[in-house]
Amino acid sequence: MKLCRCPICHSDIHLDQLLEDDAGRELLGLIVQCQAEVARPLVAYIGLFRPEKSQLSNSRAVKLIKEVLALFPQSLLLAHALSETVRAVQDKRRHNQNRAALTNHNYLKQVYDTNAPKFVSVTAQATTENTAQAAQQAQAQQHQNDRMNRILVVEQLHQFGQPIKHLKAYPEWLAWKHQQEALNGK
Repeated sequence: MKLCRCPICHSDIHLDQLLEDDAGRELLGLIVQCQAEVARPLVAYIGLFRPEKSQLSNSRAVKLIKEVLALFPQSLLLAHALSETVRAVQDKRRHNQNRAALTNHNYLKQVYDTNAPKFVSVTAQATTENTAQAAQQAQAQQHQNDRMNRILVVEQLHQFGQPIKHLKAYPEWLAWKHQQEALNGK
C-alpha cells in the first residue's frame, strides 16, 4: 500500500515495506508513542547520526531513539533541546565546519542542561492562607506553558519550512521571534 511520496526525492513510500522489517515496525511504534512536540525534532535529531555516504539503518534509529528516551523525559525542554541541537549541527554542516555524523548524545546533553533553567517551574507550597494565590500562580504557569507550547510548535513548523502564517498562534510566535532577535542582538 502506497503511503505517500517523499517530499525530497519524490519516491513512493510503501507502508507494507516499512512493516516488513522488524526494526522498521518498532521504529514506527516508538515514534507514534512519542508526544507530538517531541516526535518531529527527535526524527530530525536521529538523522544527524546518518553516515555521510550511506543511510541510517532502522535498527540503529531504534537504538538511538531508545537511548534519547532513556536519558531524558519527554517534555517541551527535550523538544527544544532536540531542535536547537539539530539547528546548530546543520548550521555547522552548512558552513563546512564539521560534516561528520554524530556518534553520541553529548552535545544534546549539553544543550539540554543549558536550557533546563529556562524550563524550570517553581512550585509554591500552598498553605491555607495562600491557596488562592498558589492556584492563581499555577494557572498563570499553565497559561505560560500553553503559550510556549504553541510558540514551539509554530517554530518547529517554521524550521522545517512549513507554511505558518495561517496558524492561530502565528502572531504570538512572531512577537516571540522579534523578542528573541532583540535579546540576541540581531
